[in-house]
Amino acid sequence: MRLMVNGRNLEGKRTGVGRYLANILEVWSKDLTEKNEFDIYFKNESSSDQFLSNKNFESHVVKNSSLLDYGPVWENFYLPRALNKNDQADLYLTSNYTLPLLPLSVPKVVTIFDISYIAHPEWFPKRQLASLKPLTGPTVRAADIVLTGSEATKNEILKYYDIDGNKIKVTNLGVDGRFLSLDQDVNNGHAQRVKDKYNLVGKVVLFVGLVMNRRNIPVLMEAISNVKKKTGEQITLVILGKNNTFPYIDIDKTAADLDITENLRWIQYSSDEDVYGLYKAADVFMCISLYEGFNITPLEALQLGVPVICSNMSSLPEVVGDAAYLLDDPRDPAEMTVGLEKVLGDSQFKNDLIAKGKIQSSQFSWERCADETMAILKTLV
Repeated sequence: MRLMVNGRNLEGKRTGVGRYLANILEVWSKDLTEKNEFDIYFKNESSSDQFLSNKNFESHVVKNSSLLDYGPVWENFYLPRALNKNDQADLYLTSNYTLPLLPLSVPKVVTIFDISYIAHPEWFPKRQLASLKPLTGPTVRAADIVLTGSEATKNEILKYYDIDGNKIKVTNLGVDGRFLSLDQDVNNGHAQRVKDKYNLVGKVVLFVGLVMNRRNIPVLMEAISNVKKKTGEQITLVILGKNNTFPYIDIDKTAADLDITENLRWIQYSSDEDVYGLYKAADVFMCISLYEGFNITPLEALQLGVPVICSNMSSLPEVVGDAAYLLDDPRDPAEMTVGLEKVLGDSQFKNDLIAKGKIQSSQFSWERCADETMAILKTLV
């Protein structure tokens, strides 16, 4: 089988979707029993991933006009023209949520991890909505298969679009292999290294991901302020991620208003080694979103032995099961304060969560995700 793959999410600083694509391609590159070939299409330049050097992989850079150097123009016009020139391909796979406006001559598979921009357009700027919202309906109708990460997202798509539910396939995601390999080194000192590097003192509370309105960071900051005032113990809140809020939330001003400036470490970018170290240094991991299609970060925390406080909303219960302290309303700072006090103050409860987390996370892997996805793709050929 020969697959054409939209590789744009492999370019630049990767979000969760880019990590998803890189991980399943890496697994496929290691399967020597399969005679699959992959044509990966890039907008600006090929990524440096090792799997691209595999003899079954071929990279293609599809340039567009400098006057129209805009992602949606590339995806809808320049890319499909290049794809249609490949007369050896059996199907097209994209992890970028939408299919091109120009028709393709092969079966089409699209990954859509959430449709928050449909369910909650108030969380997104108009420009982003313009590149996603009008194309989602035509995409889910034209796609031969829609891949998603959770039953919650599958149900959400069916809520907004009258399509055959049988063509929506759920493939759960996994934990980054680089974190797992780092965790096998019993002598690693990453936790202490990042504590020294970022001056993390006392109990460490960690959030990882783009800072978005739906992820309730101001509520988390208020809960940290409450714990600080009630207990008087040292506590450090680490926010690892770029500010992508709309309407804009000023993180530094919020910290100042809540008198936790000295408690906050806001890190916008970091290496994989530092991200791993921050997980290992954390006393609790926070995933307190109103909406997630599938969030890898709490799964990573569970795998790495970090107790998790998680909202009981959208796909998140599917990810954490009974292995996290669940918040019924993550918009309530009082409820979040109680959760923080419980996990940080009750060592037996914390250890129970850690043990359950190891069991829960063992059910997820990129190998399983890649194998299930390949089996689904084969049904189209």
